[in-house]
Amino acid sequence: MLFVVAFCLSAFAGEVKVHVLDVGQGDAILIEAPGNKRVLIDAGTGKSGVTEKLKAKGISSLSLVVASHPHADHIGGMAEVIKNFEVGRYMDNTMTHTTLTYARAMGVVEKKGVGYVGAMKGRSFNLGPEVKLTVLHPRTTLLKGTRSDLNSNSVVIRMDHQENCFLFTGDAEEPTERDLVNRGIEECDVLKVAHHGSEHSSTASFLRAVKPRYAVISAGRNNRYGHPDDAALARLRSVEAQVHRTDTEGTITFTSDGKTIRVSTEREGGDPFAGVAQADPDFDQETTDNAKVNINTADESGLDTLPGVGPSRATAIIDYRKKHGPFKSCNDIQEVYGIGPKTVENIRPLCTTEANEKMKP
Repeated sequence: MLFVVAFCLSAFAGEVKVHVLDVGQGDAILIEAPGNKRVLIDAGTGKSGVTEKLKAKGISSLSLVVASHPHADHIGGMAEVIKNFEVGRYMDNTMTHTTLTYARAMGVVEKKGVGYVGAMKGRSFNLGPEVKLTVLHPRTTLLKGTRSDLNSNSVVIRMDHQENCFLFTGDAEEPTERDLVNRGIEECDVLKVAHHGSEHSSTASFLRAVKPRYAVISAGRNNRYGHPDDAALARLRSVEAQVHRTDTEGTITFTSDGKTIRVSTEREGGDPFAGVAQADPDFDQETTDNAKVNINTADESGLDTLPGVGPSRATAIIDYRKKHGPFKSCNDIQEVYGIGPKTVENIRPLCTTEANEKMKP
């Protein structure tokens, strides 16, 4: 009883706690906001014990439950969660799946009459006056033809608590990250690393745009997929993110007071970069002149590597070059339709118009 009382009091203390639960090879994230507002993002596998973990915290209700996408390592425990707790709303990416796991989860949502919400860019939820959740992805038109459309259309949520920001990415992959960068994703303090730190996520341009101070990876100890991937870890190291991993540290809790963030772990984890190279050779953070993209000579694939550009804007840059001639400076790229000051700021360290020219402010 004392534990429950202490737990409830902490929920009114003006702090927000984000627990990245240790659920093995899967995802489950519990957000506790003031006023007993609680959100669960994903529910691990059917054997991950998310329901028991929530009950152990004295939780009886959840304001919002989010399924980032309908893979079993994210919704395997969802039916049990919905059965055992009062749930205000249930949100997913609107994509159906043929598995029994998906059918069970949606069957319980319908049976209990939980309000269903389809995730859509721009949809937001207020957890009191100081905490806001905003859906960044998917858009109304879902991504198609990717390596995994279910992963690439994962629900991506940004949580703002006064000056602090958290980014939850599900199993988003490179097409998702490119879309977010092209639409001008902003910096964020804490990144829940996408897809358990796989090779298909945590691209260099995405990490440069987000600039996370903390990165947390949810993965199972000695999992058969090799998560987290060494190259992904190297890219995280290159942006100097402080990395935490559930496979080595257990449940990881971030506590925000709106200005500062504290991190606590269930157990001592050791070096998260053990055995990983100092830097990814494909990710040169210092970007020497030879590594910069010359916007007067680069082809579409080269221009596409610049943050905020993408395939369509790369084509527009080349069309502009053909019509108006070479750019005199990288700032002139703003003359291309669809490219604004924020994009120019993002590409500033990576752009050149001459082999040895440094971009002027």
